[in-house]
Amino acid sequence: MAVYPAMRKRGFTLVEMLVVLAVIAILSLLALPSNSGRAVQLMIVETLELVEPYQQKIAERYSLDGQFPVDNDTAKMPAAEKILGNYLMAAEVEGGAIHLRLGQKMPSVLHGQLLSLRPVYVANSPASPVSWVCGFDALPAGMLAAGVNRTTVKLQNLPLRCR
Repeated sequence: MAVYPAMRKRGFTLVEMLVVLAVIAILSLLALPSNSGRAVQLMIVETLELVEPYQQKIAERYSLDGQFPVDNDTAKMPAAEKILGNYLMAAEVEGGAIHLRLGQKMPSVLHGQLLSLRPVYVANSPASPVSWVCGFDALPAGMLAAGVNRTTVKLQNLPLRCR
């Protein structure tokens, strides 16, 4: 009988403490938000930055001719399948809009998905600056968009500037 009171004074055993720490660690990991969606958004942002020089070419073409290029050739860009990046399989110009086909190192659920970049402009004013909208982003007041939005990427995978 003398053994039991001595054990009560010792406290917790090492094994009991490890079990409690393991349970706390598992619960805290479950409580943390997942960053996989953020990682996809960063991949898309990198892809958007990759095609910025082509956006400038299209805007310059509009300021010179008053019309947006209808395809890659008239935009003086490489063929769609020749514009590649870490996460980009092709970039096709159609009516001034650039349609980005995602792939390469993207998660497999996004392979073949499209993201449209459309130039927005002031009607009948080629000297006015050209801006761009991405995906489902709303048009600024008083401006029109060239091309069609063919975006198929789900809203939660898009960066904020494309929503």
